[in-house]
Amino acid sequence: MQKNIAALFDKTMAAASLTSNTLADVFSKETHRFTITGLSRSGKSMLFTSLVTMLKSRSEEGYACLPLLRYLPPSQVLDIRIEPIEGYKSFPQAENLDALEQGQWPAATEEAFGFKLIVRLKQTASIKRHVLPHTDIVFEFIDYPGEWITDIPMLSKTYAQWSDSAWAQLSGGPQQHFAHDWKQVVNSFDFEQPPTPERIQHLVHAYRQYLIEAKRQGISLLQPGSFLLDSSDFDWQSFGFTPLPSSITSDVSHPWYKAFEQHFGAFQDKWLAPLKQSIFKETDKQIILVDLFEGLNHSRQHLYQLKETLSHLADTFVYGQSSWFSRNVLKKEQIGKVAFVATKADLIPVSQRENLLSLLTQITEGARARFTDKPIEFEHFLVSAIEVTDKGSTPQAIRYKNSDGAYVESTFEPVPSALKEMEEGAHFPVPHAKVPADFKARILAGKGLDRLLQFLLGKGEQ
Repeated sequence: MQKNIAALFDKTMAAASLTSNTLADVFSKETHRFTITGLSRSGKSMLFTSLVTMLKSRSEEGYACLPLLRYLPPSQVLDIRIEPIEGYKSFPQAENLDALEQGQWPAATEEAFGFKLIVRLKQTASIKRHVLPHTDIVFEFIDYPGEWITDIPMLSKTYAQWSDSAWAQLSGGPQQHFAHDWKQVVNSFDFEQPPTPERIQHLVHAYRQYLIEAKRQGISLLQPGSFLLDSSDFDWQSFGFTPLPSSITSDVSHPWYKAFEQHFGAFQDKWLAPLKQSIFKETDKQIILVDLFEGLNHSRQHLYQLKETLSHLADTFVYGQSSWFSRNVLKKEQIGKVAFVATKADLIPVSQRENLLSLLTQITEGARARFTDKPIEFEHFLVSAIEVTDKGSTPQAIRYKNSDGAYVESTFEPVPSALKEMEEGAHFPVPHAKVPADFKARILAGKGLDRLLQFLLGKGEQ
């Protein structure tokens, strides 16, 4: 009882300083801010598109999708609408649906998008029904390029520390197979010449070509990922930098060290710090998307690197549950719920999904270690934002339309349930499915999003 009184007192004191318009919002509006974090090709754009389609079809058209989502009972939904979030471009929902209509997958995210999905529910409690006839459940979604996420840990490093770390990474692990041309450029470069803008651009463009090729080959830990996107606000062509050999970074008086240290500082101050402040901390629930198939399709080394990348990613956010007072009055947010989500689960047979979930749990070990002694709720999920495959003739098979439009069946070897089960040099082929003509029906048949939302929205239940 004392806790209830104290909670009501907090709300009353906070409300005393609010206007009449915002007063109604405090008691009749419930806001959940989600950040969907995922590396490039993890399926963020498709997940957003499917989520909005499912919620609207469920409430407006009566489709029986999201059956396990008890938090938003369809019988209580009065209406649902989409609104922009100030300071963000609107999510291209219509454009993505048009792309699917034309047989193309939604374009990858190359800039930050934000939107509100507002679900108005009628009140069921007798007292509230007379005072406030409805409650608005506001979902605020932030979508941003996966390339940005790998850059945030650079904020805590000096240029020399980052350079030595990046040089070590491209000299070992899976990166080494794609860094040959870049290393040749460095080995033949005359660093005795002064760092003119033309010479700096020569090095930066050569390094960027390495980043582009490594990304194409499934490498997840690439820095600076922002250099890969023209939409980044940072002028990397004028203030670019690259890792340099330790013979240069160990000499703080070297002209090339001084030039790149200055550019690195500008990258931190003018791009990374504002980026982290404006996007990466303004959330109370986080969905971390993981594309295990990218690693399975390449090598065990790729999966180990994905594990390392996720561990670094966990340092990006402020973890810990925030109170009603801090959320609504102090306007401070800390992440209280984290969902690790393996996407595209429909690309393997149902019989293999338990192994996929086990593999996801191991890949997130380093990230979850950051939650120690913090009040964080977390869970692992398998999700298919769109069911592009059908059951095969055996439990180990699936059927789908391939990129040529032929309806084919593929039979699968067991998916490794742990990294040690995947032999060195082995890879797990992943089907490349064509966008199905009945894409909307297959979006509504997607699996796992209801359990995911119920976990994030519910009070300690799934």
